[in-house]
Amino acid sequence: MRIGVFGFGVPYGVLAAIGLRPVDITLNSAEPGTPVDRYLEPFLDPFAKSVLRGMSTGAFDDMAAIIFLRESPGAMISCQYAFELRRRGVIPTTAPAPIMLNILPADHPAADRFNRAELSRLADTLGRLGWVADAAVGSMAEELDALIAAQTNGEITSAAAFEARAALSTGEDTAISTRAREGERIALLGAPLGNATLHAALDGIGVLALDQQALDQAEAARGNGLDAALAAQAANPFAARQPKPIFGQAIGNTLVTHRIDRVVWQVDPNDDLWGWLMPQVRDLCLSRGVGFTDLGFLPRWPERADLPIGEGIG
Repeated sequence: MRIGVFGFGVPYGVLAAIGLRPVDITLNSAEPGTPVDRYLEPFLDPFAKSVLRGMSTGAFDDMAAIIFLRESPGAMISCQYAFELRRRGVIPTTAPAPIMLNILPADHPAADRFNRAELSRLADTLGRLGWVADAAVGSMAEELDALIAAQTNGEITSAAAFEARAALSTGEDTAISTRAREGERIALLGAPLGNATLHAALDGIGVLALDQQALDQAEAARGNGLDAALAAQAANPFAARQPKPIFGQAIGNTLVTHRIDRVVWQVDPNDDLWGWLMPQVRDLCLSRGVGFTDLGFLPRWPERADLPIGEGIG
């Protein structure tokens, strides 16, 4: 039985602990003009719009359910819309059942009890749909770490690494031989993207050695066994809902570890999460002698014409 998951920072370690390996559908791009479009406000998260469009047009009918990660921007709203639009008949009954999963990135006893209750509810709900736990499922943290290492070492381009990460949950072949060029070492920070267009453009300028989206994915996937996996969620400095003020220090340390020369920053036009961190990151770069380029607002599935960069950035 195929189970989908929607949202960034999929907690593969936590899900593996209950015997589940879902298929990540977050980056699926659905065009407008679907039955749900009349209900979608312009300011909605673009990934939320896309998953609702896909549900309404049968794109995920081979799945029994889609797990919406409360951790991810737009996921709660898209899940609420999915329930309501399904009730109204705008999303057909052949579409997968929407399920919200709320794993708190916190390590106090109350959060631990809540998280375990959430996972028990998820397992029960999936079980009623016919899902059976697979004890052989493992976390994808090692594979994600290997892609980060290959990218920062210049063994593969960042665009190739992006595509490989997207394919991991589907079991597709991710063998890559594309070698990165030499040059200025770049880090891409800010809001997550739906395709590798910006990555490819930056690969053509220097070495895109670091990607915040990849760091979040790898940290969120950690943990062998439920205790370790829940601890990893609480410690993830790149988590969208991380309550501790640890993002800045983590970014600073990472820039040093990956020998970054320049940070490239971008967010979505309707971003209400990452943009307020930009001044902190810019000042951090200034204090460490790292270049900083703010590309401003970009679409989540940008085309080359959307990118305000040429052969150099500064």
